[in-house]
Amino acid sequence: MKSNSVHPIIGFIGCGNIGGKQARNLLTHGYPLYVYDINPDRMIELQQVGAQITHSCAEIGQRCNIVFTALPTPADVIEAVLEGEKNLSQGLQPHAIYIDITTNDPKVVKTVAQVLKQQGVRMLDAPFNDSPVGSETLEGVGLALLCSGAEETFQQVEPILQLMADDLIYCGDIGQATQCKLIHNAVNAVAVQAVSEGITLALAQGIDLSTIWEVLRMGAFGQNAGDIHGLPHYWFSRRCDDISQPPAFTVKLLHKDLKLTLAMAAQNKVPVPQMSLMMKDYEEALQRGWSDYAATKVRCLQEERASVIAEKNIP
Repeated sequence: MKSNSVHPIIGFIGCGNIGGKQARNLLTHGYPLYVYDINPDRMIELQQVGAQITHSCAEIGQRCNIVFTALPTPADVIEAVLEGEKNLSQGLQPHAIYIDITTNDPKVVKTVAQVLKQQGVRMLDAPFNDSPVGSETLEGVGLALLCSGAEETFQQVEPILQLMADDLIYCGDIGQATQCKLIHNAVNAVAVQAVSEGITLALAQGIDLSTIWEVLRMGAFGQNAGDIHGLPHYWFSRRCDDISQPPAFTVKLLHKDLKLTLAMAAQNKVPVPQMSLMMKDYEEALQRGWSDYAATKVRCLQEERASVIAEKNIP
């Protein structure tokens, strides 16, 4: 296994929607590249633009300094890296770097990392924080790449990872990037369902679909992506705990709005389970005497349940 004077040799196992795009991307940047996929046609397509075809995961390990896997499931990763015939671990050389960009199971990530560490191989997990459709952008091949593992290893391959996405976020110890990706997707799922509740409730009132879409898009929700940009001001800074600083929007005001919204839903027999759950939190906040605090104060209930505090020094 040798690298040329300019670039290390890179291998890609899995050449589908994400892996295939990233392989092409690195080829355009001059990296020597070997590929393996159970679908020969995918390898042939990449061979036509400069990639070298291999016959097994083990061969990829033998030939490359840095190996990526981009596979559909955690079981596929275990098969390709540890348990399959001619798997990657059988070919990886000491001091190689293995990077998994699969949306994996954190337990699988840590298991694979521990096994490879015994062989002197360093591992990073680096899932994309986006979908295959969104991975095609003007600026790069993906919107955001999350990465975790030893910081020294991350820094060594950072120039390569920067070519793969518009944004690169280092998340900490091995497995934490995968955990962040899963949390992001779960939060997104809840937000999508909340939007669905709002839109169906609007349609039940006879409101035009394009109208409620425009209202959500241009209002506080759309402009602040579900308040994500406002979190440092009220929550992380703990301003939400300070009654002496009058908030722009209080617990009692949002409680009033939720109450009116749920009444509208009940009148039209539109089920809104996510909104109903939020109402319970705001009722508890009122019972605790938080009426005049910032609406963000309700998040403290979740902190208590999780036994954590969201606090960060804000410049």
